[in-house]
Amino acid sequence: MTDSDSSLISYIWTGLIGNGARKRSNAEKRKPDEDESVLSAVERQTENSRKGGTIWEAVRKADEAALKRLLEDNPNHADARGPVGECPIHMLLLYGTEAHLKLARYLMTNFPHTITQIYNLAEYYGEIPLHIAIIKRNPTMVEWLLGDERNKAYEEQQLTAAASGHFFRVGRPCYYGESPLAFACCTNQWNIAEILLKYGASMDAVDSNGNNILHLLVIRNLPEMYTTFKQRWLEEQAEDESSDEDDDEYYQLEKAHVTPLWKRLNKDGYTPLTLAAKLGQADMFAFLLEERKITQWSFGPVACVLYPLDQVDLDFREGNLETPVGALELIVQNAHVELVMHPRMIDLVNKKWERFARRIFFNRFLITLSYLLIFLITTILDQTRTETTEGEGDDAVTISVESPGIICQTICSIGRLLVLAGAIWKGKGELKEIRTLGIRKYFQTAGSAFLENCLACSFCASIYTVNILRIIGMEAEIPCLAIASLLGWGYMLFFVMAFRLTGPFVVMIYEMLFNDVLRFCIIYVVFLMGFSQTFFILFNYNGFTGFIVSIKQCFLGTLGDFDLDAYTATRYAYLNVLILIIYIIVVTILLLNLLVAMMGDTYGNIIEDATQV
Repeated sequence: MTDSDSSLISYIWTGLIGNGARKRSNAEKRKPDEDESVLSAVERQTENSRKGGTIWEAVRKADEAALKRLLEDNPNHADARGPVGECPIHMLLLYGTEAHLKLARYLMTNFPHTITQIYNLAEYYGEIPLHIAIIKRNPTMVEWLLGDERNKAYEEQQLTAAASGHFFRVGRPCYYGESPLAFACCTNQWNIAEILLKYGASMDAVDSNGNNILHLLVIRNLPEMYTTFKQRWLEEQAEDESSDEDDDEYYQLEKAHVTPLWKRLNKDGYTPLTLAAKLGQADMFAFLLEERKITQWSFGPVACVLYPLDQVDLDFREGNLETPVGALELIVQNAHVELVMHPRMIDLVNKKWERFARRIFFNRFLITLSYLLIFLITTILDQTRTETTEGEGDDAVTISVESPGIICQTICSIGRLLVLAGAIWKGKGELKEIRTLGIRKYFQTAGSAFLENCLACSFCASIYTVNILRIIGMEAEIPCLAIASLLGWGYMLFFVMAFRLTGPFVVMIYEMLFNDVLRFCIIYVVFLMGFSQTFFILFNYNGFTGFIVSIKQCFLGTLGDFDLDAYTATRYAYLNVLILIIYIIVVTILLLNLLVAMMGDTYGNIIEDATQV
């Protein structure tokens, strides 16, 4: 599409109704054998803890005497590694009883380097004792790790440690953002976050995916923590920047050229608001919309409220980066019905449609319809001729064919030029869009946009091919022209999709063709080839031509066109009839009715979704 706004309503409609292409999940997929290896490592960890006389047994039992004896005999026991890369200090904190925590303090006091020991294998890589203390909800231990005088040398190293193992990746249950402050916020522990901030934790920290803490709070669906963290960040910025007392906090940020935390993009190009739209977090999205509103004035229960459109619909930029996608587009692309039904989003869509989208849409509709009518008239005139025949009815014979007059030929030539010019103009627009979006994103759009892109490119290519073949003088021009006619009128489905009255039916056709009929055809071909080969052998047909005849016979049989005499006039008449009955039951009755049932389910689902919208 060269003008995205022109297809606003159809884009939203079909994006929500259709189960179009979905972009791949951010969650990392790991092979089953990797998961099994992790499980076996945890099993070995459990076995190690039950082996007598080892540091791991002393840790499990919180045996202070045994632990001290082992460390006195060999101080390297403090650096021992288990099957998942853990050290004794990690296990002491994981067990988490008072006895274990007492031993943990003893170990870190006598072996200070253990404070920053990390898991060194892939699953839990980077996790340090501070992370574990936060997850165990132990503010006392967190305060001791950061505040004890003996631990001051390791303070910065603790605050910047990143737990980046597979266990903490995007899509996993424990994706908490790697840094200790992110861990505290994502587990909804503001008391621990306050401790970390007191010792200098950075509120601007991002993880390996570019997500700052506000992004993470959107993922974890924690609106109250989001508000608390954002307010604290604003307070810190106000302390760092000197400004007039009359300036509000947002204006101060603009003057200081600081990008607000909630407008920063992650590596996928999403702000916290657009990330909520991408993930379909309805509660969080509604909260963020309301949190951004600006109240102009109020009078009793009546208020004048402004809702900023940046990130929601209008383009916005961060530095020289590529313009990121807006929330409305993400909602449509991912078919989040609940989000688009938010009152503010409905207002936005309605106002866009009333102000400009309706006019642009109908203008394009009239231009396209006029173009296709010119194409139709040109095709009719191109095949207009005067035929002289002899005889009547079935005995009529054409004896001469005369070309139309000069006026008809002139109109036809003008029509051809207009059709070619329209295809060139449309093709130029599509190429511009491909250069803007990239060819992959161009063809990865969903709903009506995908239909429009495919049909537009195919139609333009077919018109170019027709004109090239016409210049060369090849007869292949005629079938190409026939295909172009089909594609051209198929393009009108793009406009039909825009209306609630007809849109669901176009989506039904699309879904049934590419889901129900496709699955039916795969199964049908298996049965068709099997029964065709069976009848080919029983009828003793000759060669490949005979096999094609057998396929044709089975296909017509699917439609109920049986010649029973042909099946009984062979050497194996009874076997032929028996197999024919099986074919009728399995294919004609079972498979065809199964197709009808699948189409019925598709119809019901789409109508239900359309009713919700």
